[in-house]
Amino acid sequence: MPAVSSKQTALQSLAPRLLDLEQSLAALHAPGLAAAVSRYRADSAAARFHLHLHGGPAIVAILGGTGTGKSTLLNRLLNANVSAASFRRTFTAGAVAVVDLSHPLPAGWLGVEAHILPAADLPARGQLDHLMVVPLENELLKHVALIDTPDLDGDQPAHHAQADRAFRWAQAVVFLVTPEKYQMTELPPYYRLAMRYGIPALFVMNKAESRDVLDDYTTQLLQSHGFDDPRVFCIARDDATFPSPSDQDLDALKQALQLLQNKQTTQAGGFSSGSDRAKSTGIHQRLQDLLARAKDQIIQPLLDARSQSDGIIESLRSLTTPQPNVDVNPITQQLQRRLQQKSVLYLMGPLRIFDRVRQVPLMLAKLPRNTWDLFRTGKLRTRVNHEPLPDDWQETGPNFQSALADQMKLLHARMDDIVRSSPAAERWIAGDAAGYQAVKINPADAGKIAEDELAELKKWLEQRWNAVPRDTRMLQSLLKVIPGGRKLAQMSEAAPYLLAIVVASHHAVFGGVDLLILGGYSLATWLTEKLSNEVASRARTTNERIAAQYTQLAQRQIEAMIIWIDRQSPPLAELQRLVHVVDDLYGSVEKTD
Repeated sequence: MPAVSSKQTALQSLAPRLLDLEQSLAALHAPGLAAAVSRYRADSAAARFHLHLHGGPAIVAILGGTGTGKSTLLNRLLNANVSAASFRRTFTAGAVAVVDLSHPLPAGWLGVEAHILPAADLPARGQLDHLMVVPLENELLKHVALIDTPDLDGDQPAHHAQADRAFRWAQAVVFLVTPEKYQMTELPPYYRLAMRYGIPALFVMNKAESRDVLDDYTTQLLQSHGFDDPRVFCIARDDATFPSPSDQDLDALKQALQLLQNKQTTQAGGFSSGSDRAKSTGIHQRLQDLLARAKDQIIQPLLDARSQSDGIIESLRSLTTPQPNVDVNPITQQLQRRLQQKSVLYLMGPLRIFDRVRQVPLMLAKLPRNTWDLFRTGKLRTRVNHEPLPDDWQETGPNFQSALADQMKLLHARMDDIVRSSPAAERWIAGDAAGYQAVKINPADAGKIAEDELAELKKWLEQRWNAVPRDTRMLQSLLKVIPGGRKLAQMSEAAPYLLAIVVASHHAVFGGVDLLILGGYSLATWLTEKLSNEVASRARTTNERIAAQYTQLAQRQIEAMIIWIDRQSPPLAELQRLVHVVDDLYGSVEKTD
């Protein structure tokens, strides 16, 4: 194990804090940023791996584009068919590591599940988010562990992610190109990162056919990408007439790889950016980039989302609950008219007496059968003519269930307008469409409020429909105790308006009874108003109960939407704490420089 410097010790002390930050970010609910968080955690784990000095063979990743022959190069370096290769299709969907039998990879390398492949399963085929490990007896593997990677330029973004992960975990890298691929745009970013992070880099042109292309690639690395006197190895195409230079051929490449473990990573050894100073600077810059990415790609977007969440919540809280605009008075008017028709004092009102007198012949013709029985036999067939509540009792009013359901739909539309005005909320809805819809209360639940209250109102109406008004009951009681009044009581029981007609037409005959009734105008006025107010009060009570229950339901709807919005971004206090953690870590990295 190499000696550890004080600077290296200081850097290693940051590893637990980096792990804590990884775990804190993983615990955040960050819709739409899951990929960024996952990428950060993978890169952070790679950075923590590089903070520690690991003995054993150096881990070298082979990177390149489609068809450059990465698997073929690995097989030729080891003179064994260990990684599946084909010119027709790509077999490497994930990393394949070939290691020495007595020198396994460090535990947890690459941060994915590792599978040891027996000889019977060779050649190995890479799998997404898995590491296929092939132990092999080979002299080269005593110095380096070779990692075959997926294509950088394939049509599968997931493959590119696998190759990128291997690059960030690797201790050295071999960039493999061909005459057709050495100018591919996917390579320069990795050239820049290799220099920035102090990763030793080798350059190999496979399938070469001429010296001109090899020289042009070398010039590009020197002038365009900033590598100091890069040495490009060359493997000629099998059927080419161009021979690989002896100091740049496959054997020279093997020797350069073997020098890596002995730390002879100078330009003479074939590597670029391989000095200890470059590595130390590279670790600092790797950590700086990592922490900057945490702030720029995760924490700042979450702060912006938190700000948008708070704005939406404020707008939702200020949303006025729409009034249900329900009035059940129309469906109680039938009861009010029926009670008036059964009220003697209402019928005896001064403005109605003369109308009733003029209508005596018509009224007599319409007298109920039990009234005629009273005149004919002196007896009532039934004491009270019981009638059921009319079937059309509710048809005089609107469809209250539909009205309340429409009001809830209107509230949903108003909330949608507020929420969808935020681009962040649009992304949240796209990512959790089912959850967003589940938050919305079924409009039928609002209609159920009217259904329940109307059922209670109907029960009350049924109880009152055949009830005798209070004023009529009072007069019936009085008539029964005065001389001759029992016959009048029977008349009032047969038909309330019959008593009014008799009294209005023959008040002189009945003497005190007439005075009792006609002298009670003030009582009639009071009882009539009470009669009218009783029905109106019950209707008003129903309206108020419907409005109160709907208002509570609408408020629950708004609160449920607020809770859903609030959950789409972490609490501000937690984000501010993470900002402090990242800033503090960044400062600690700066101090170790």
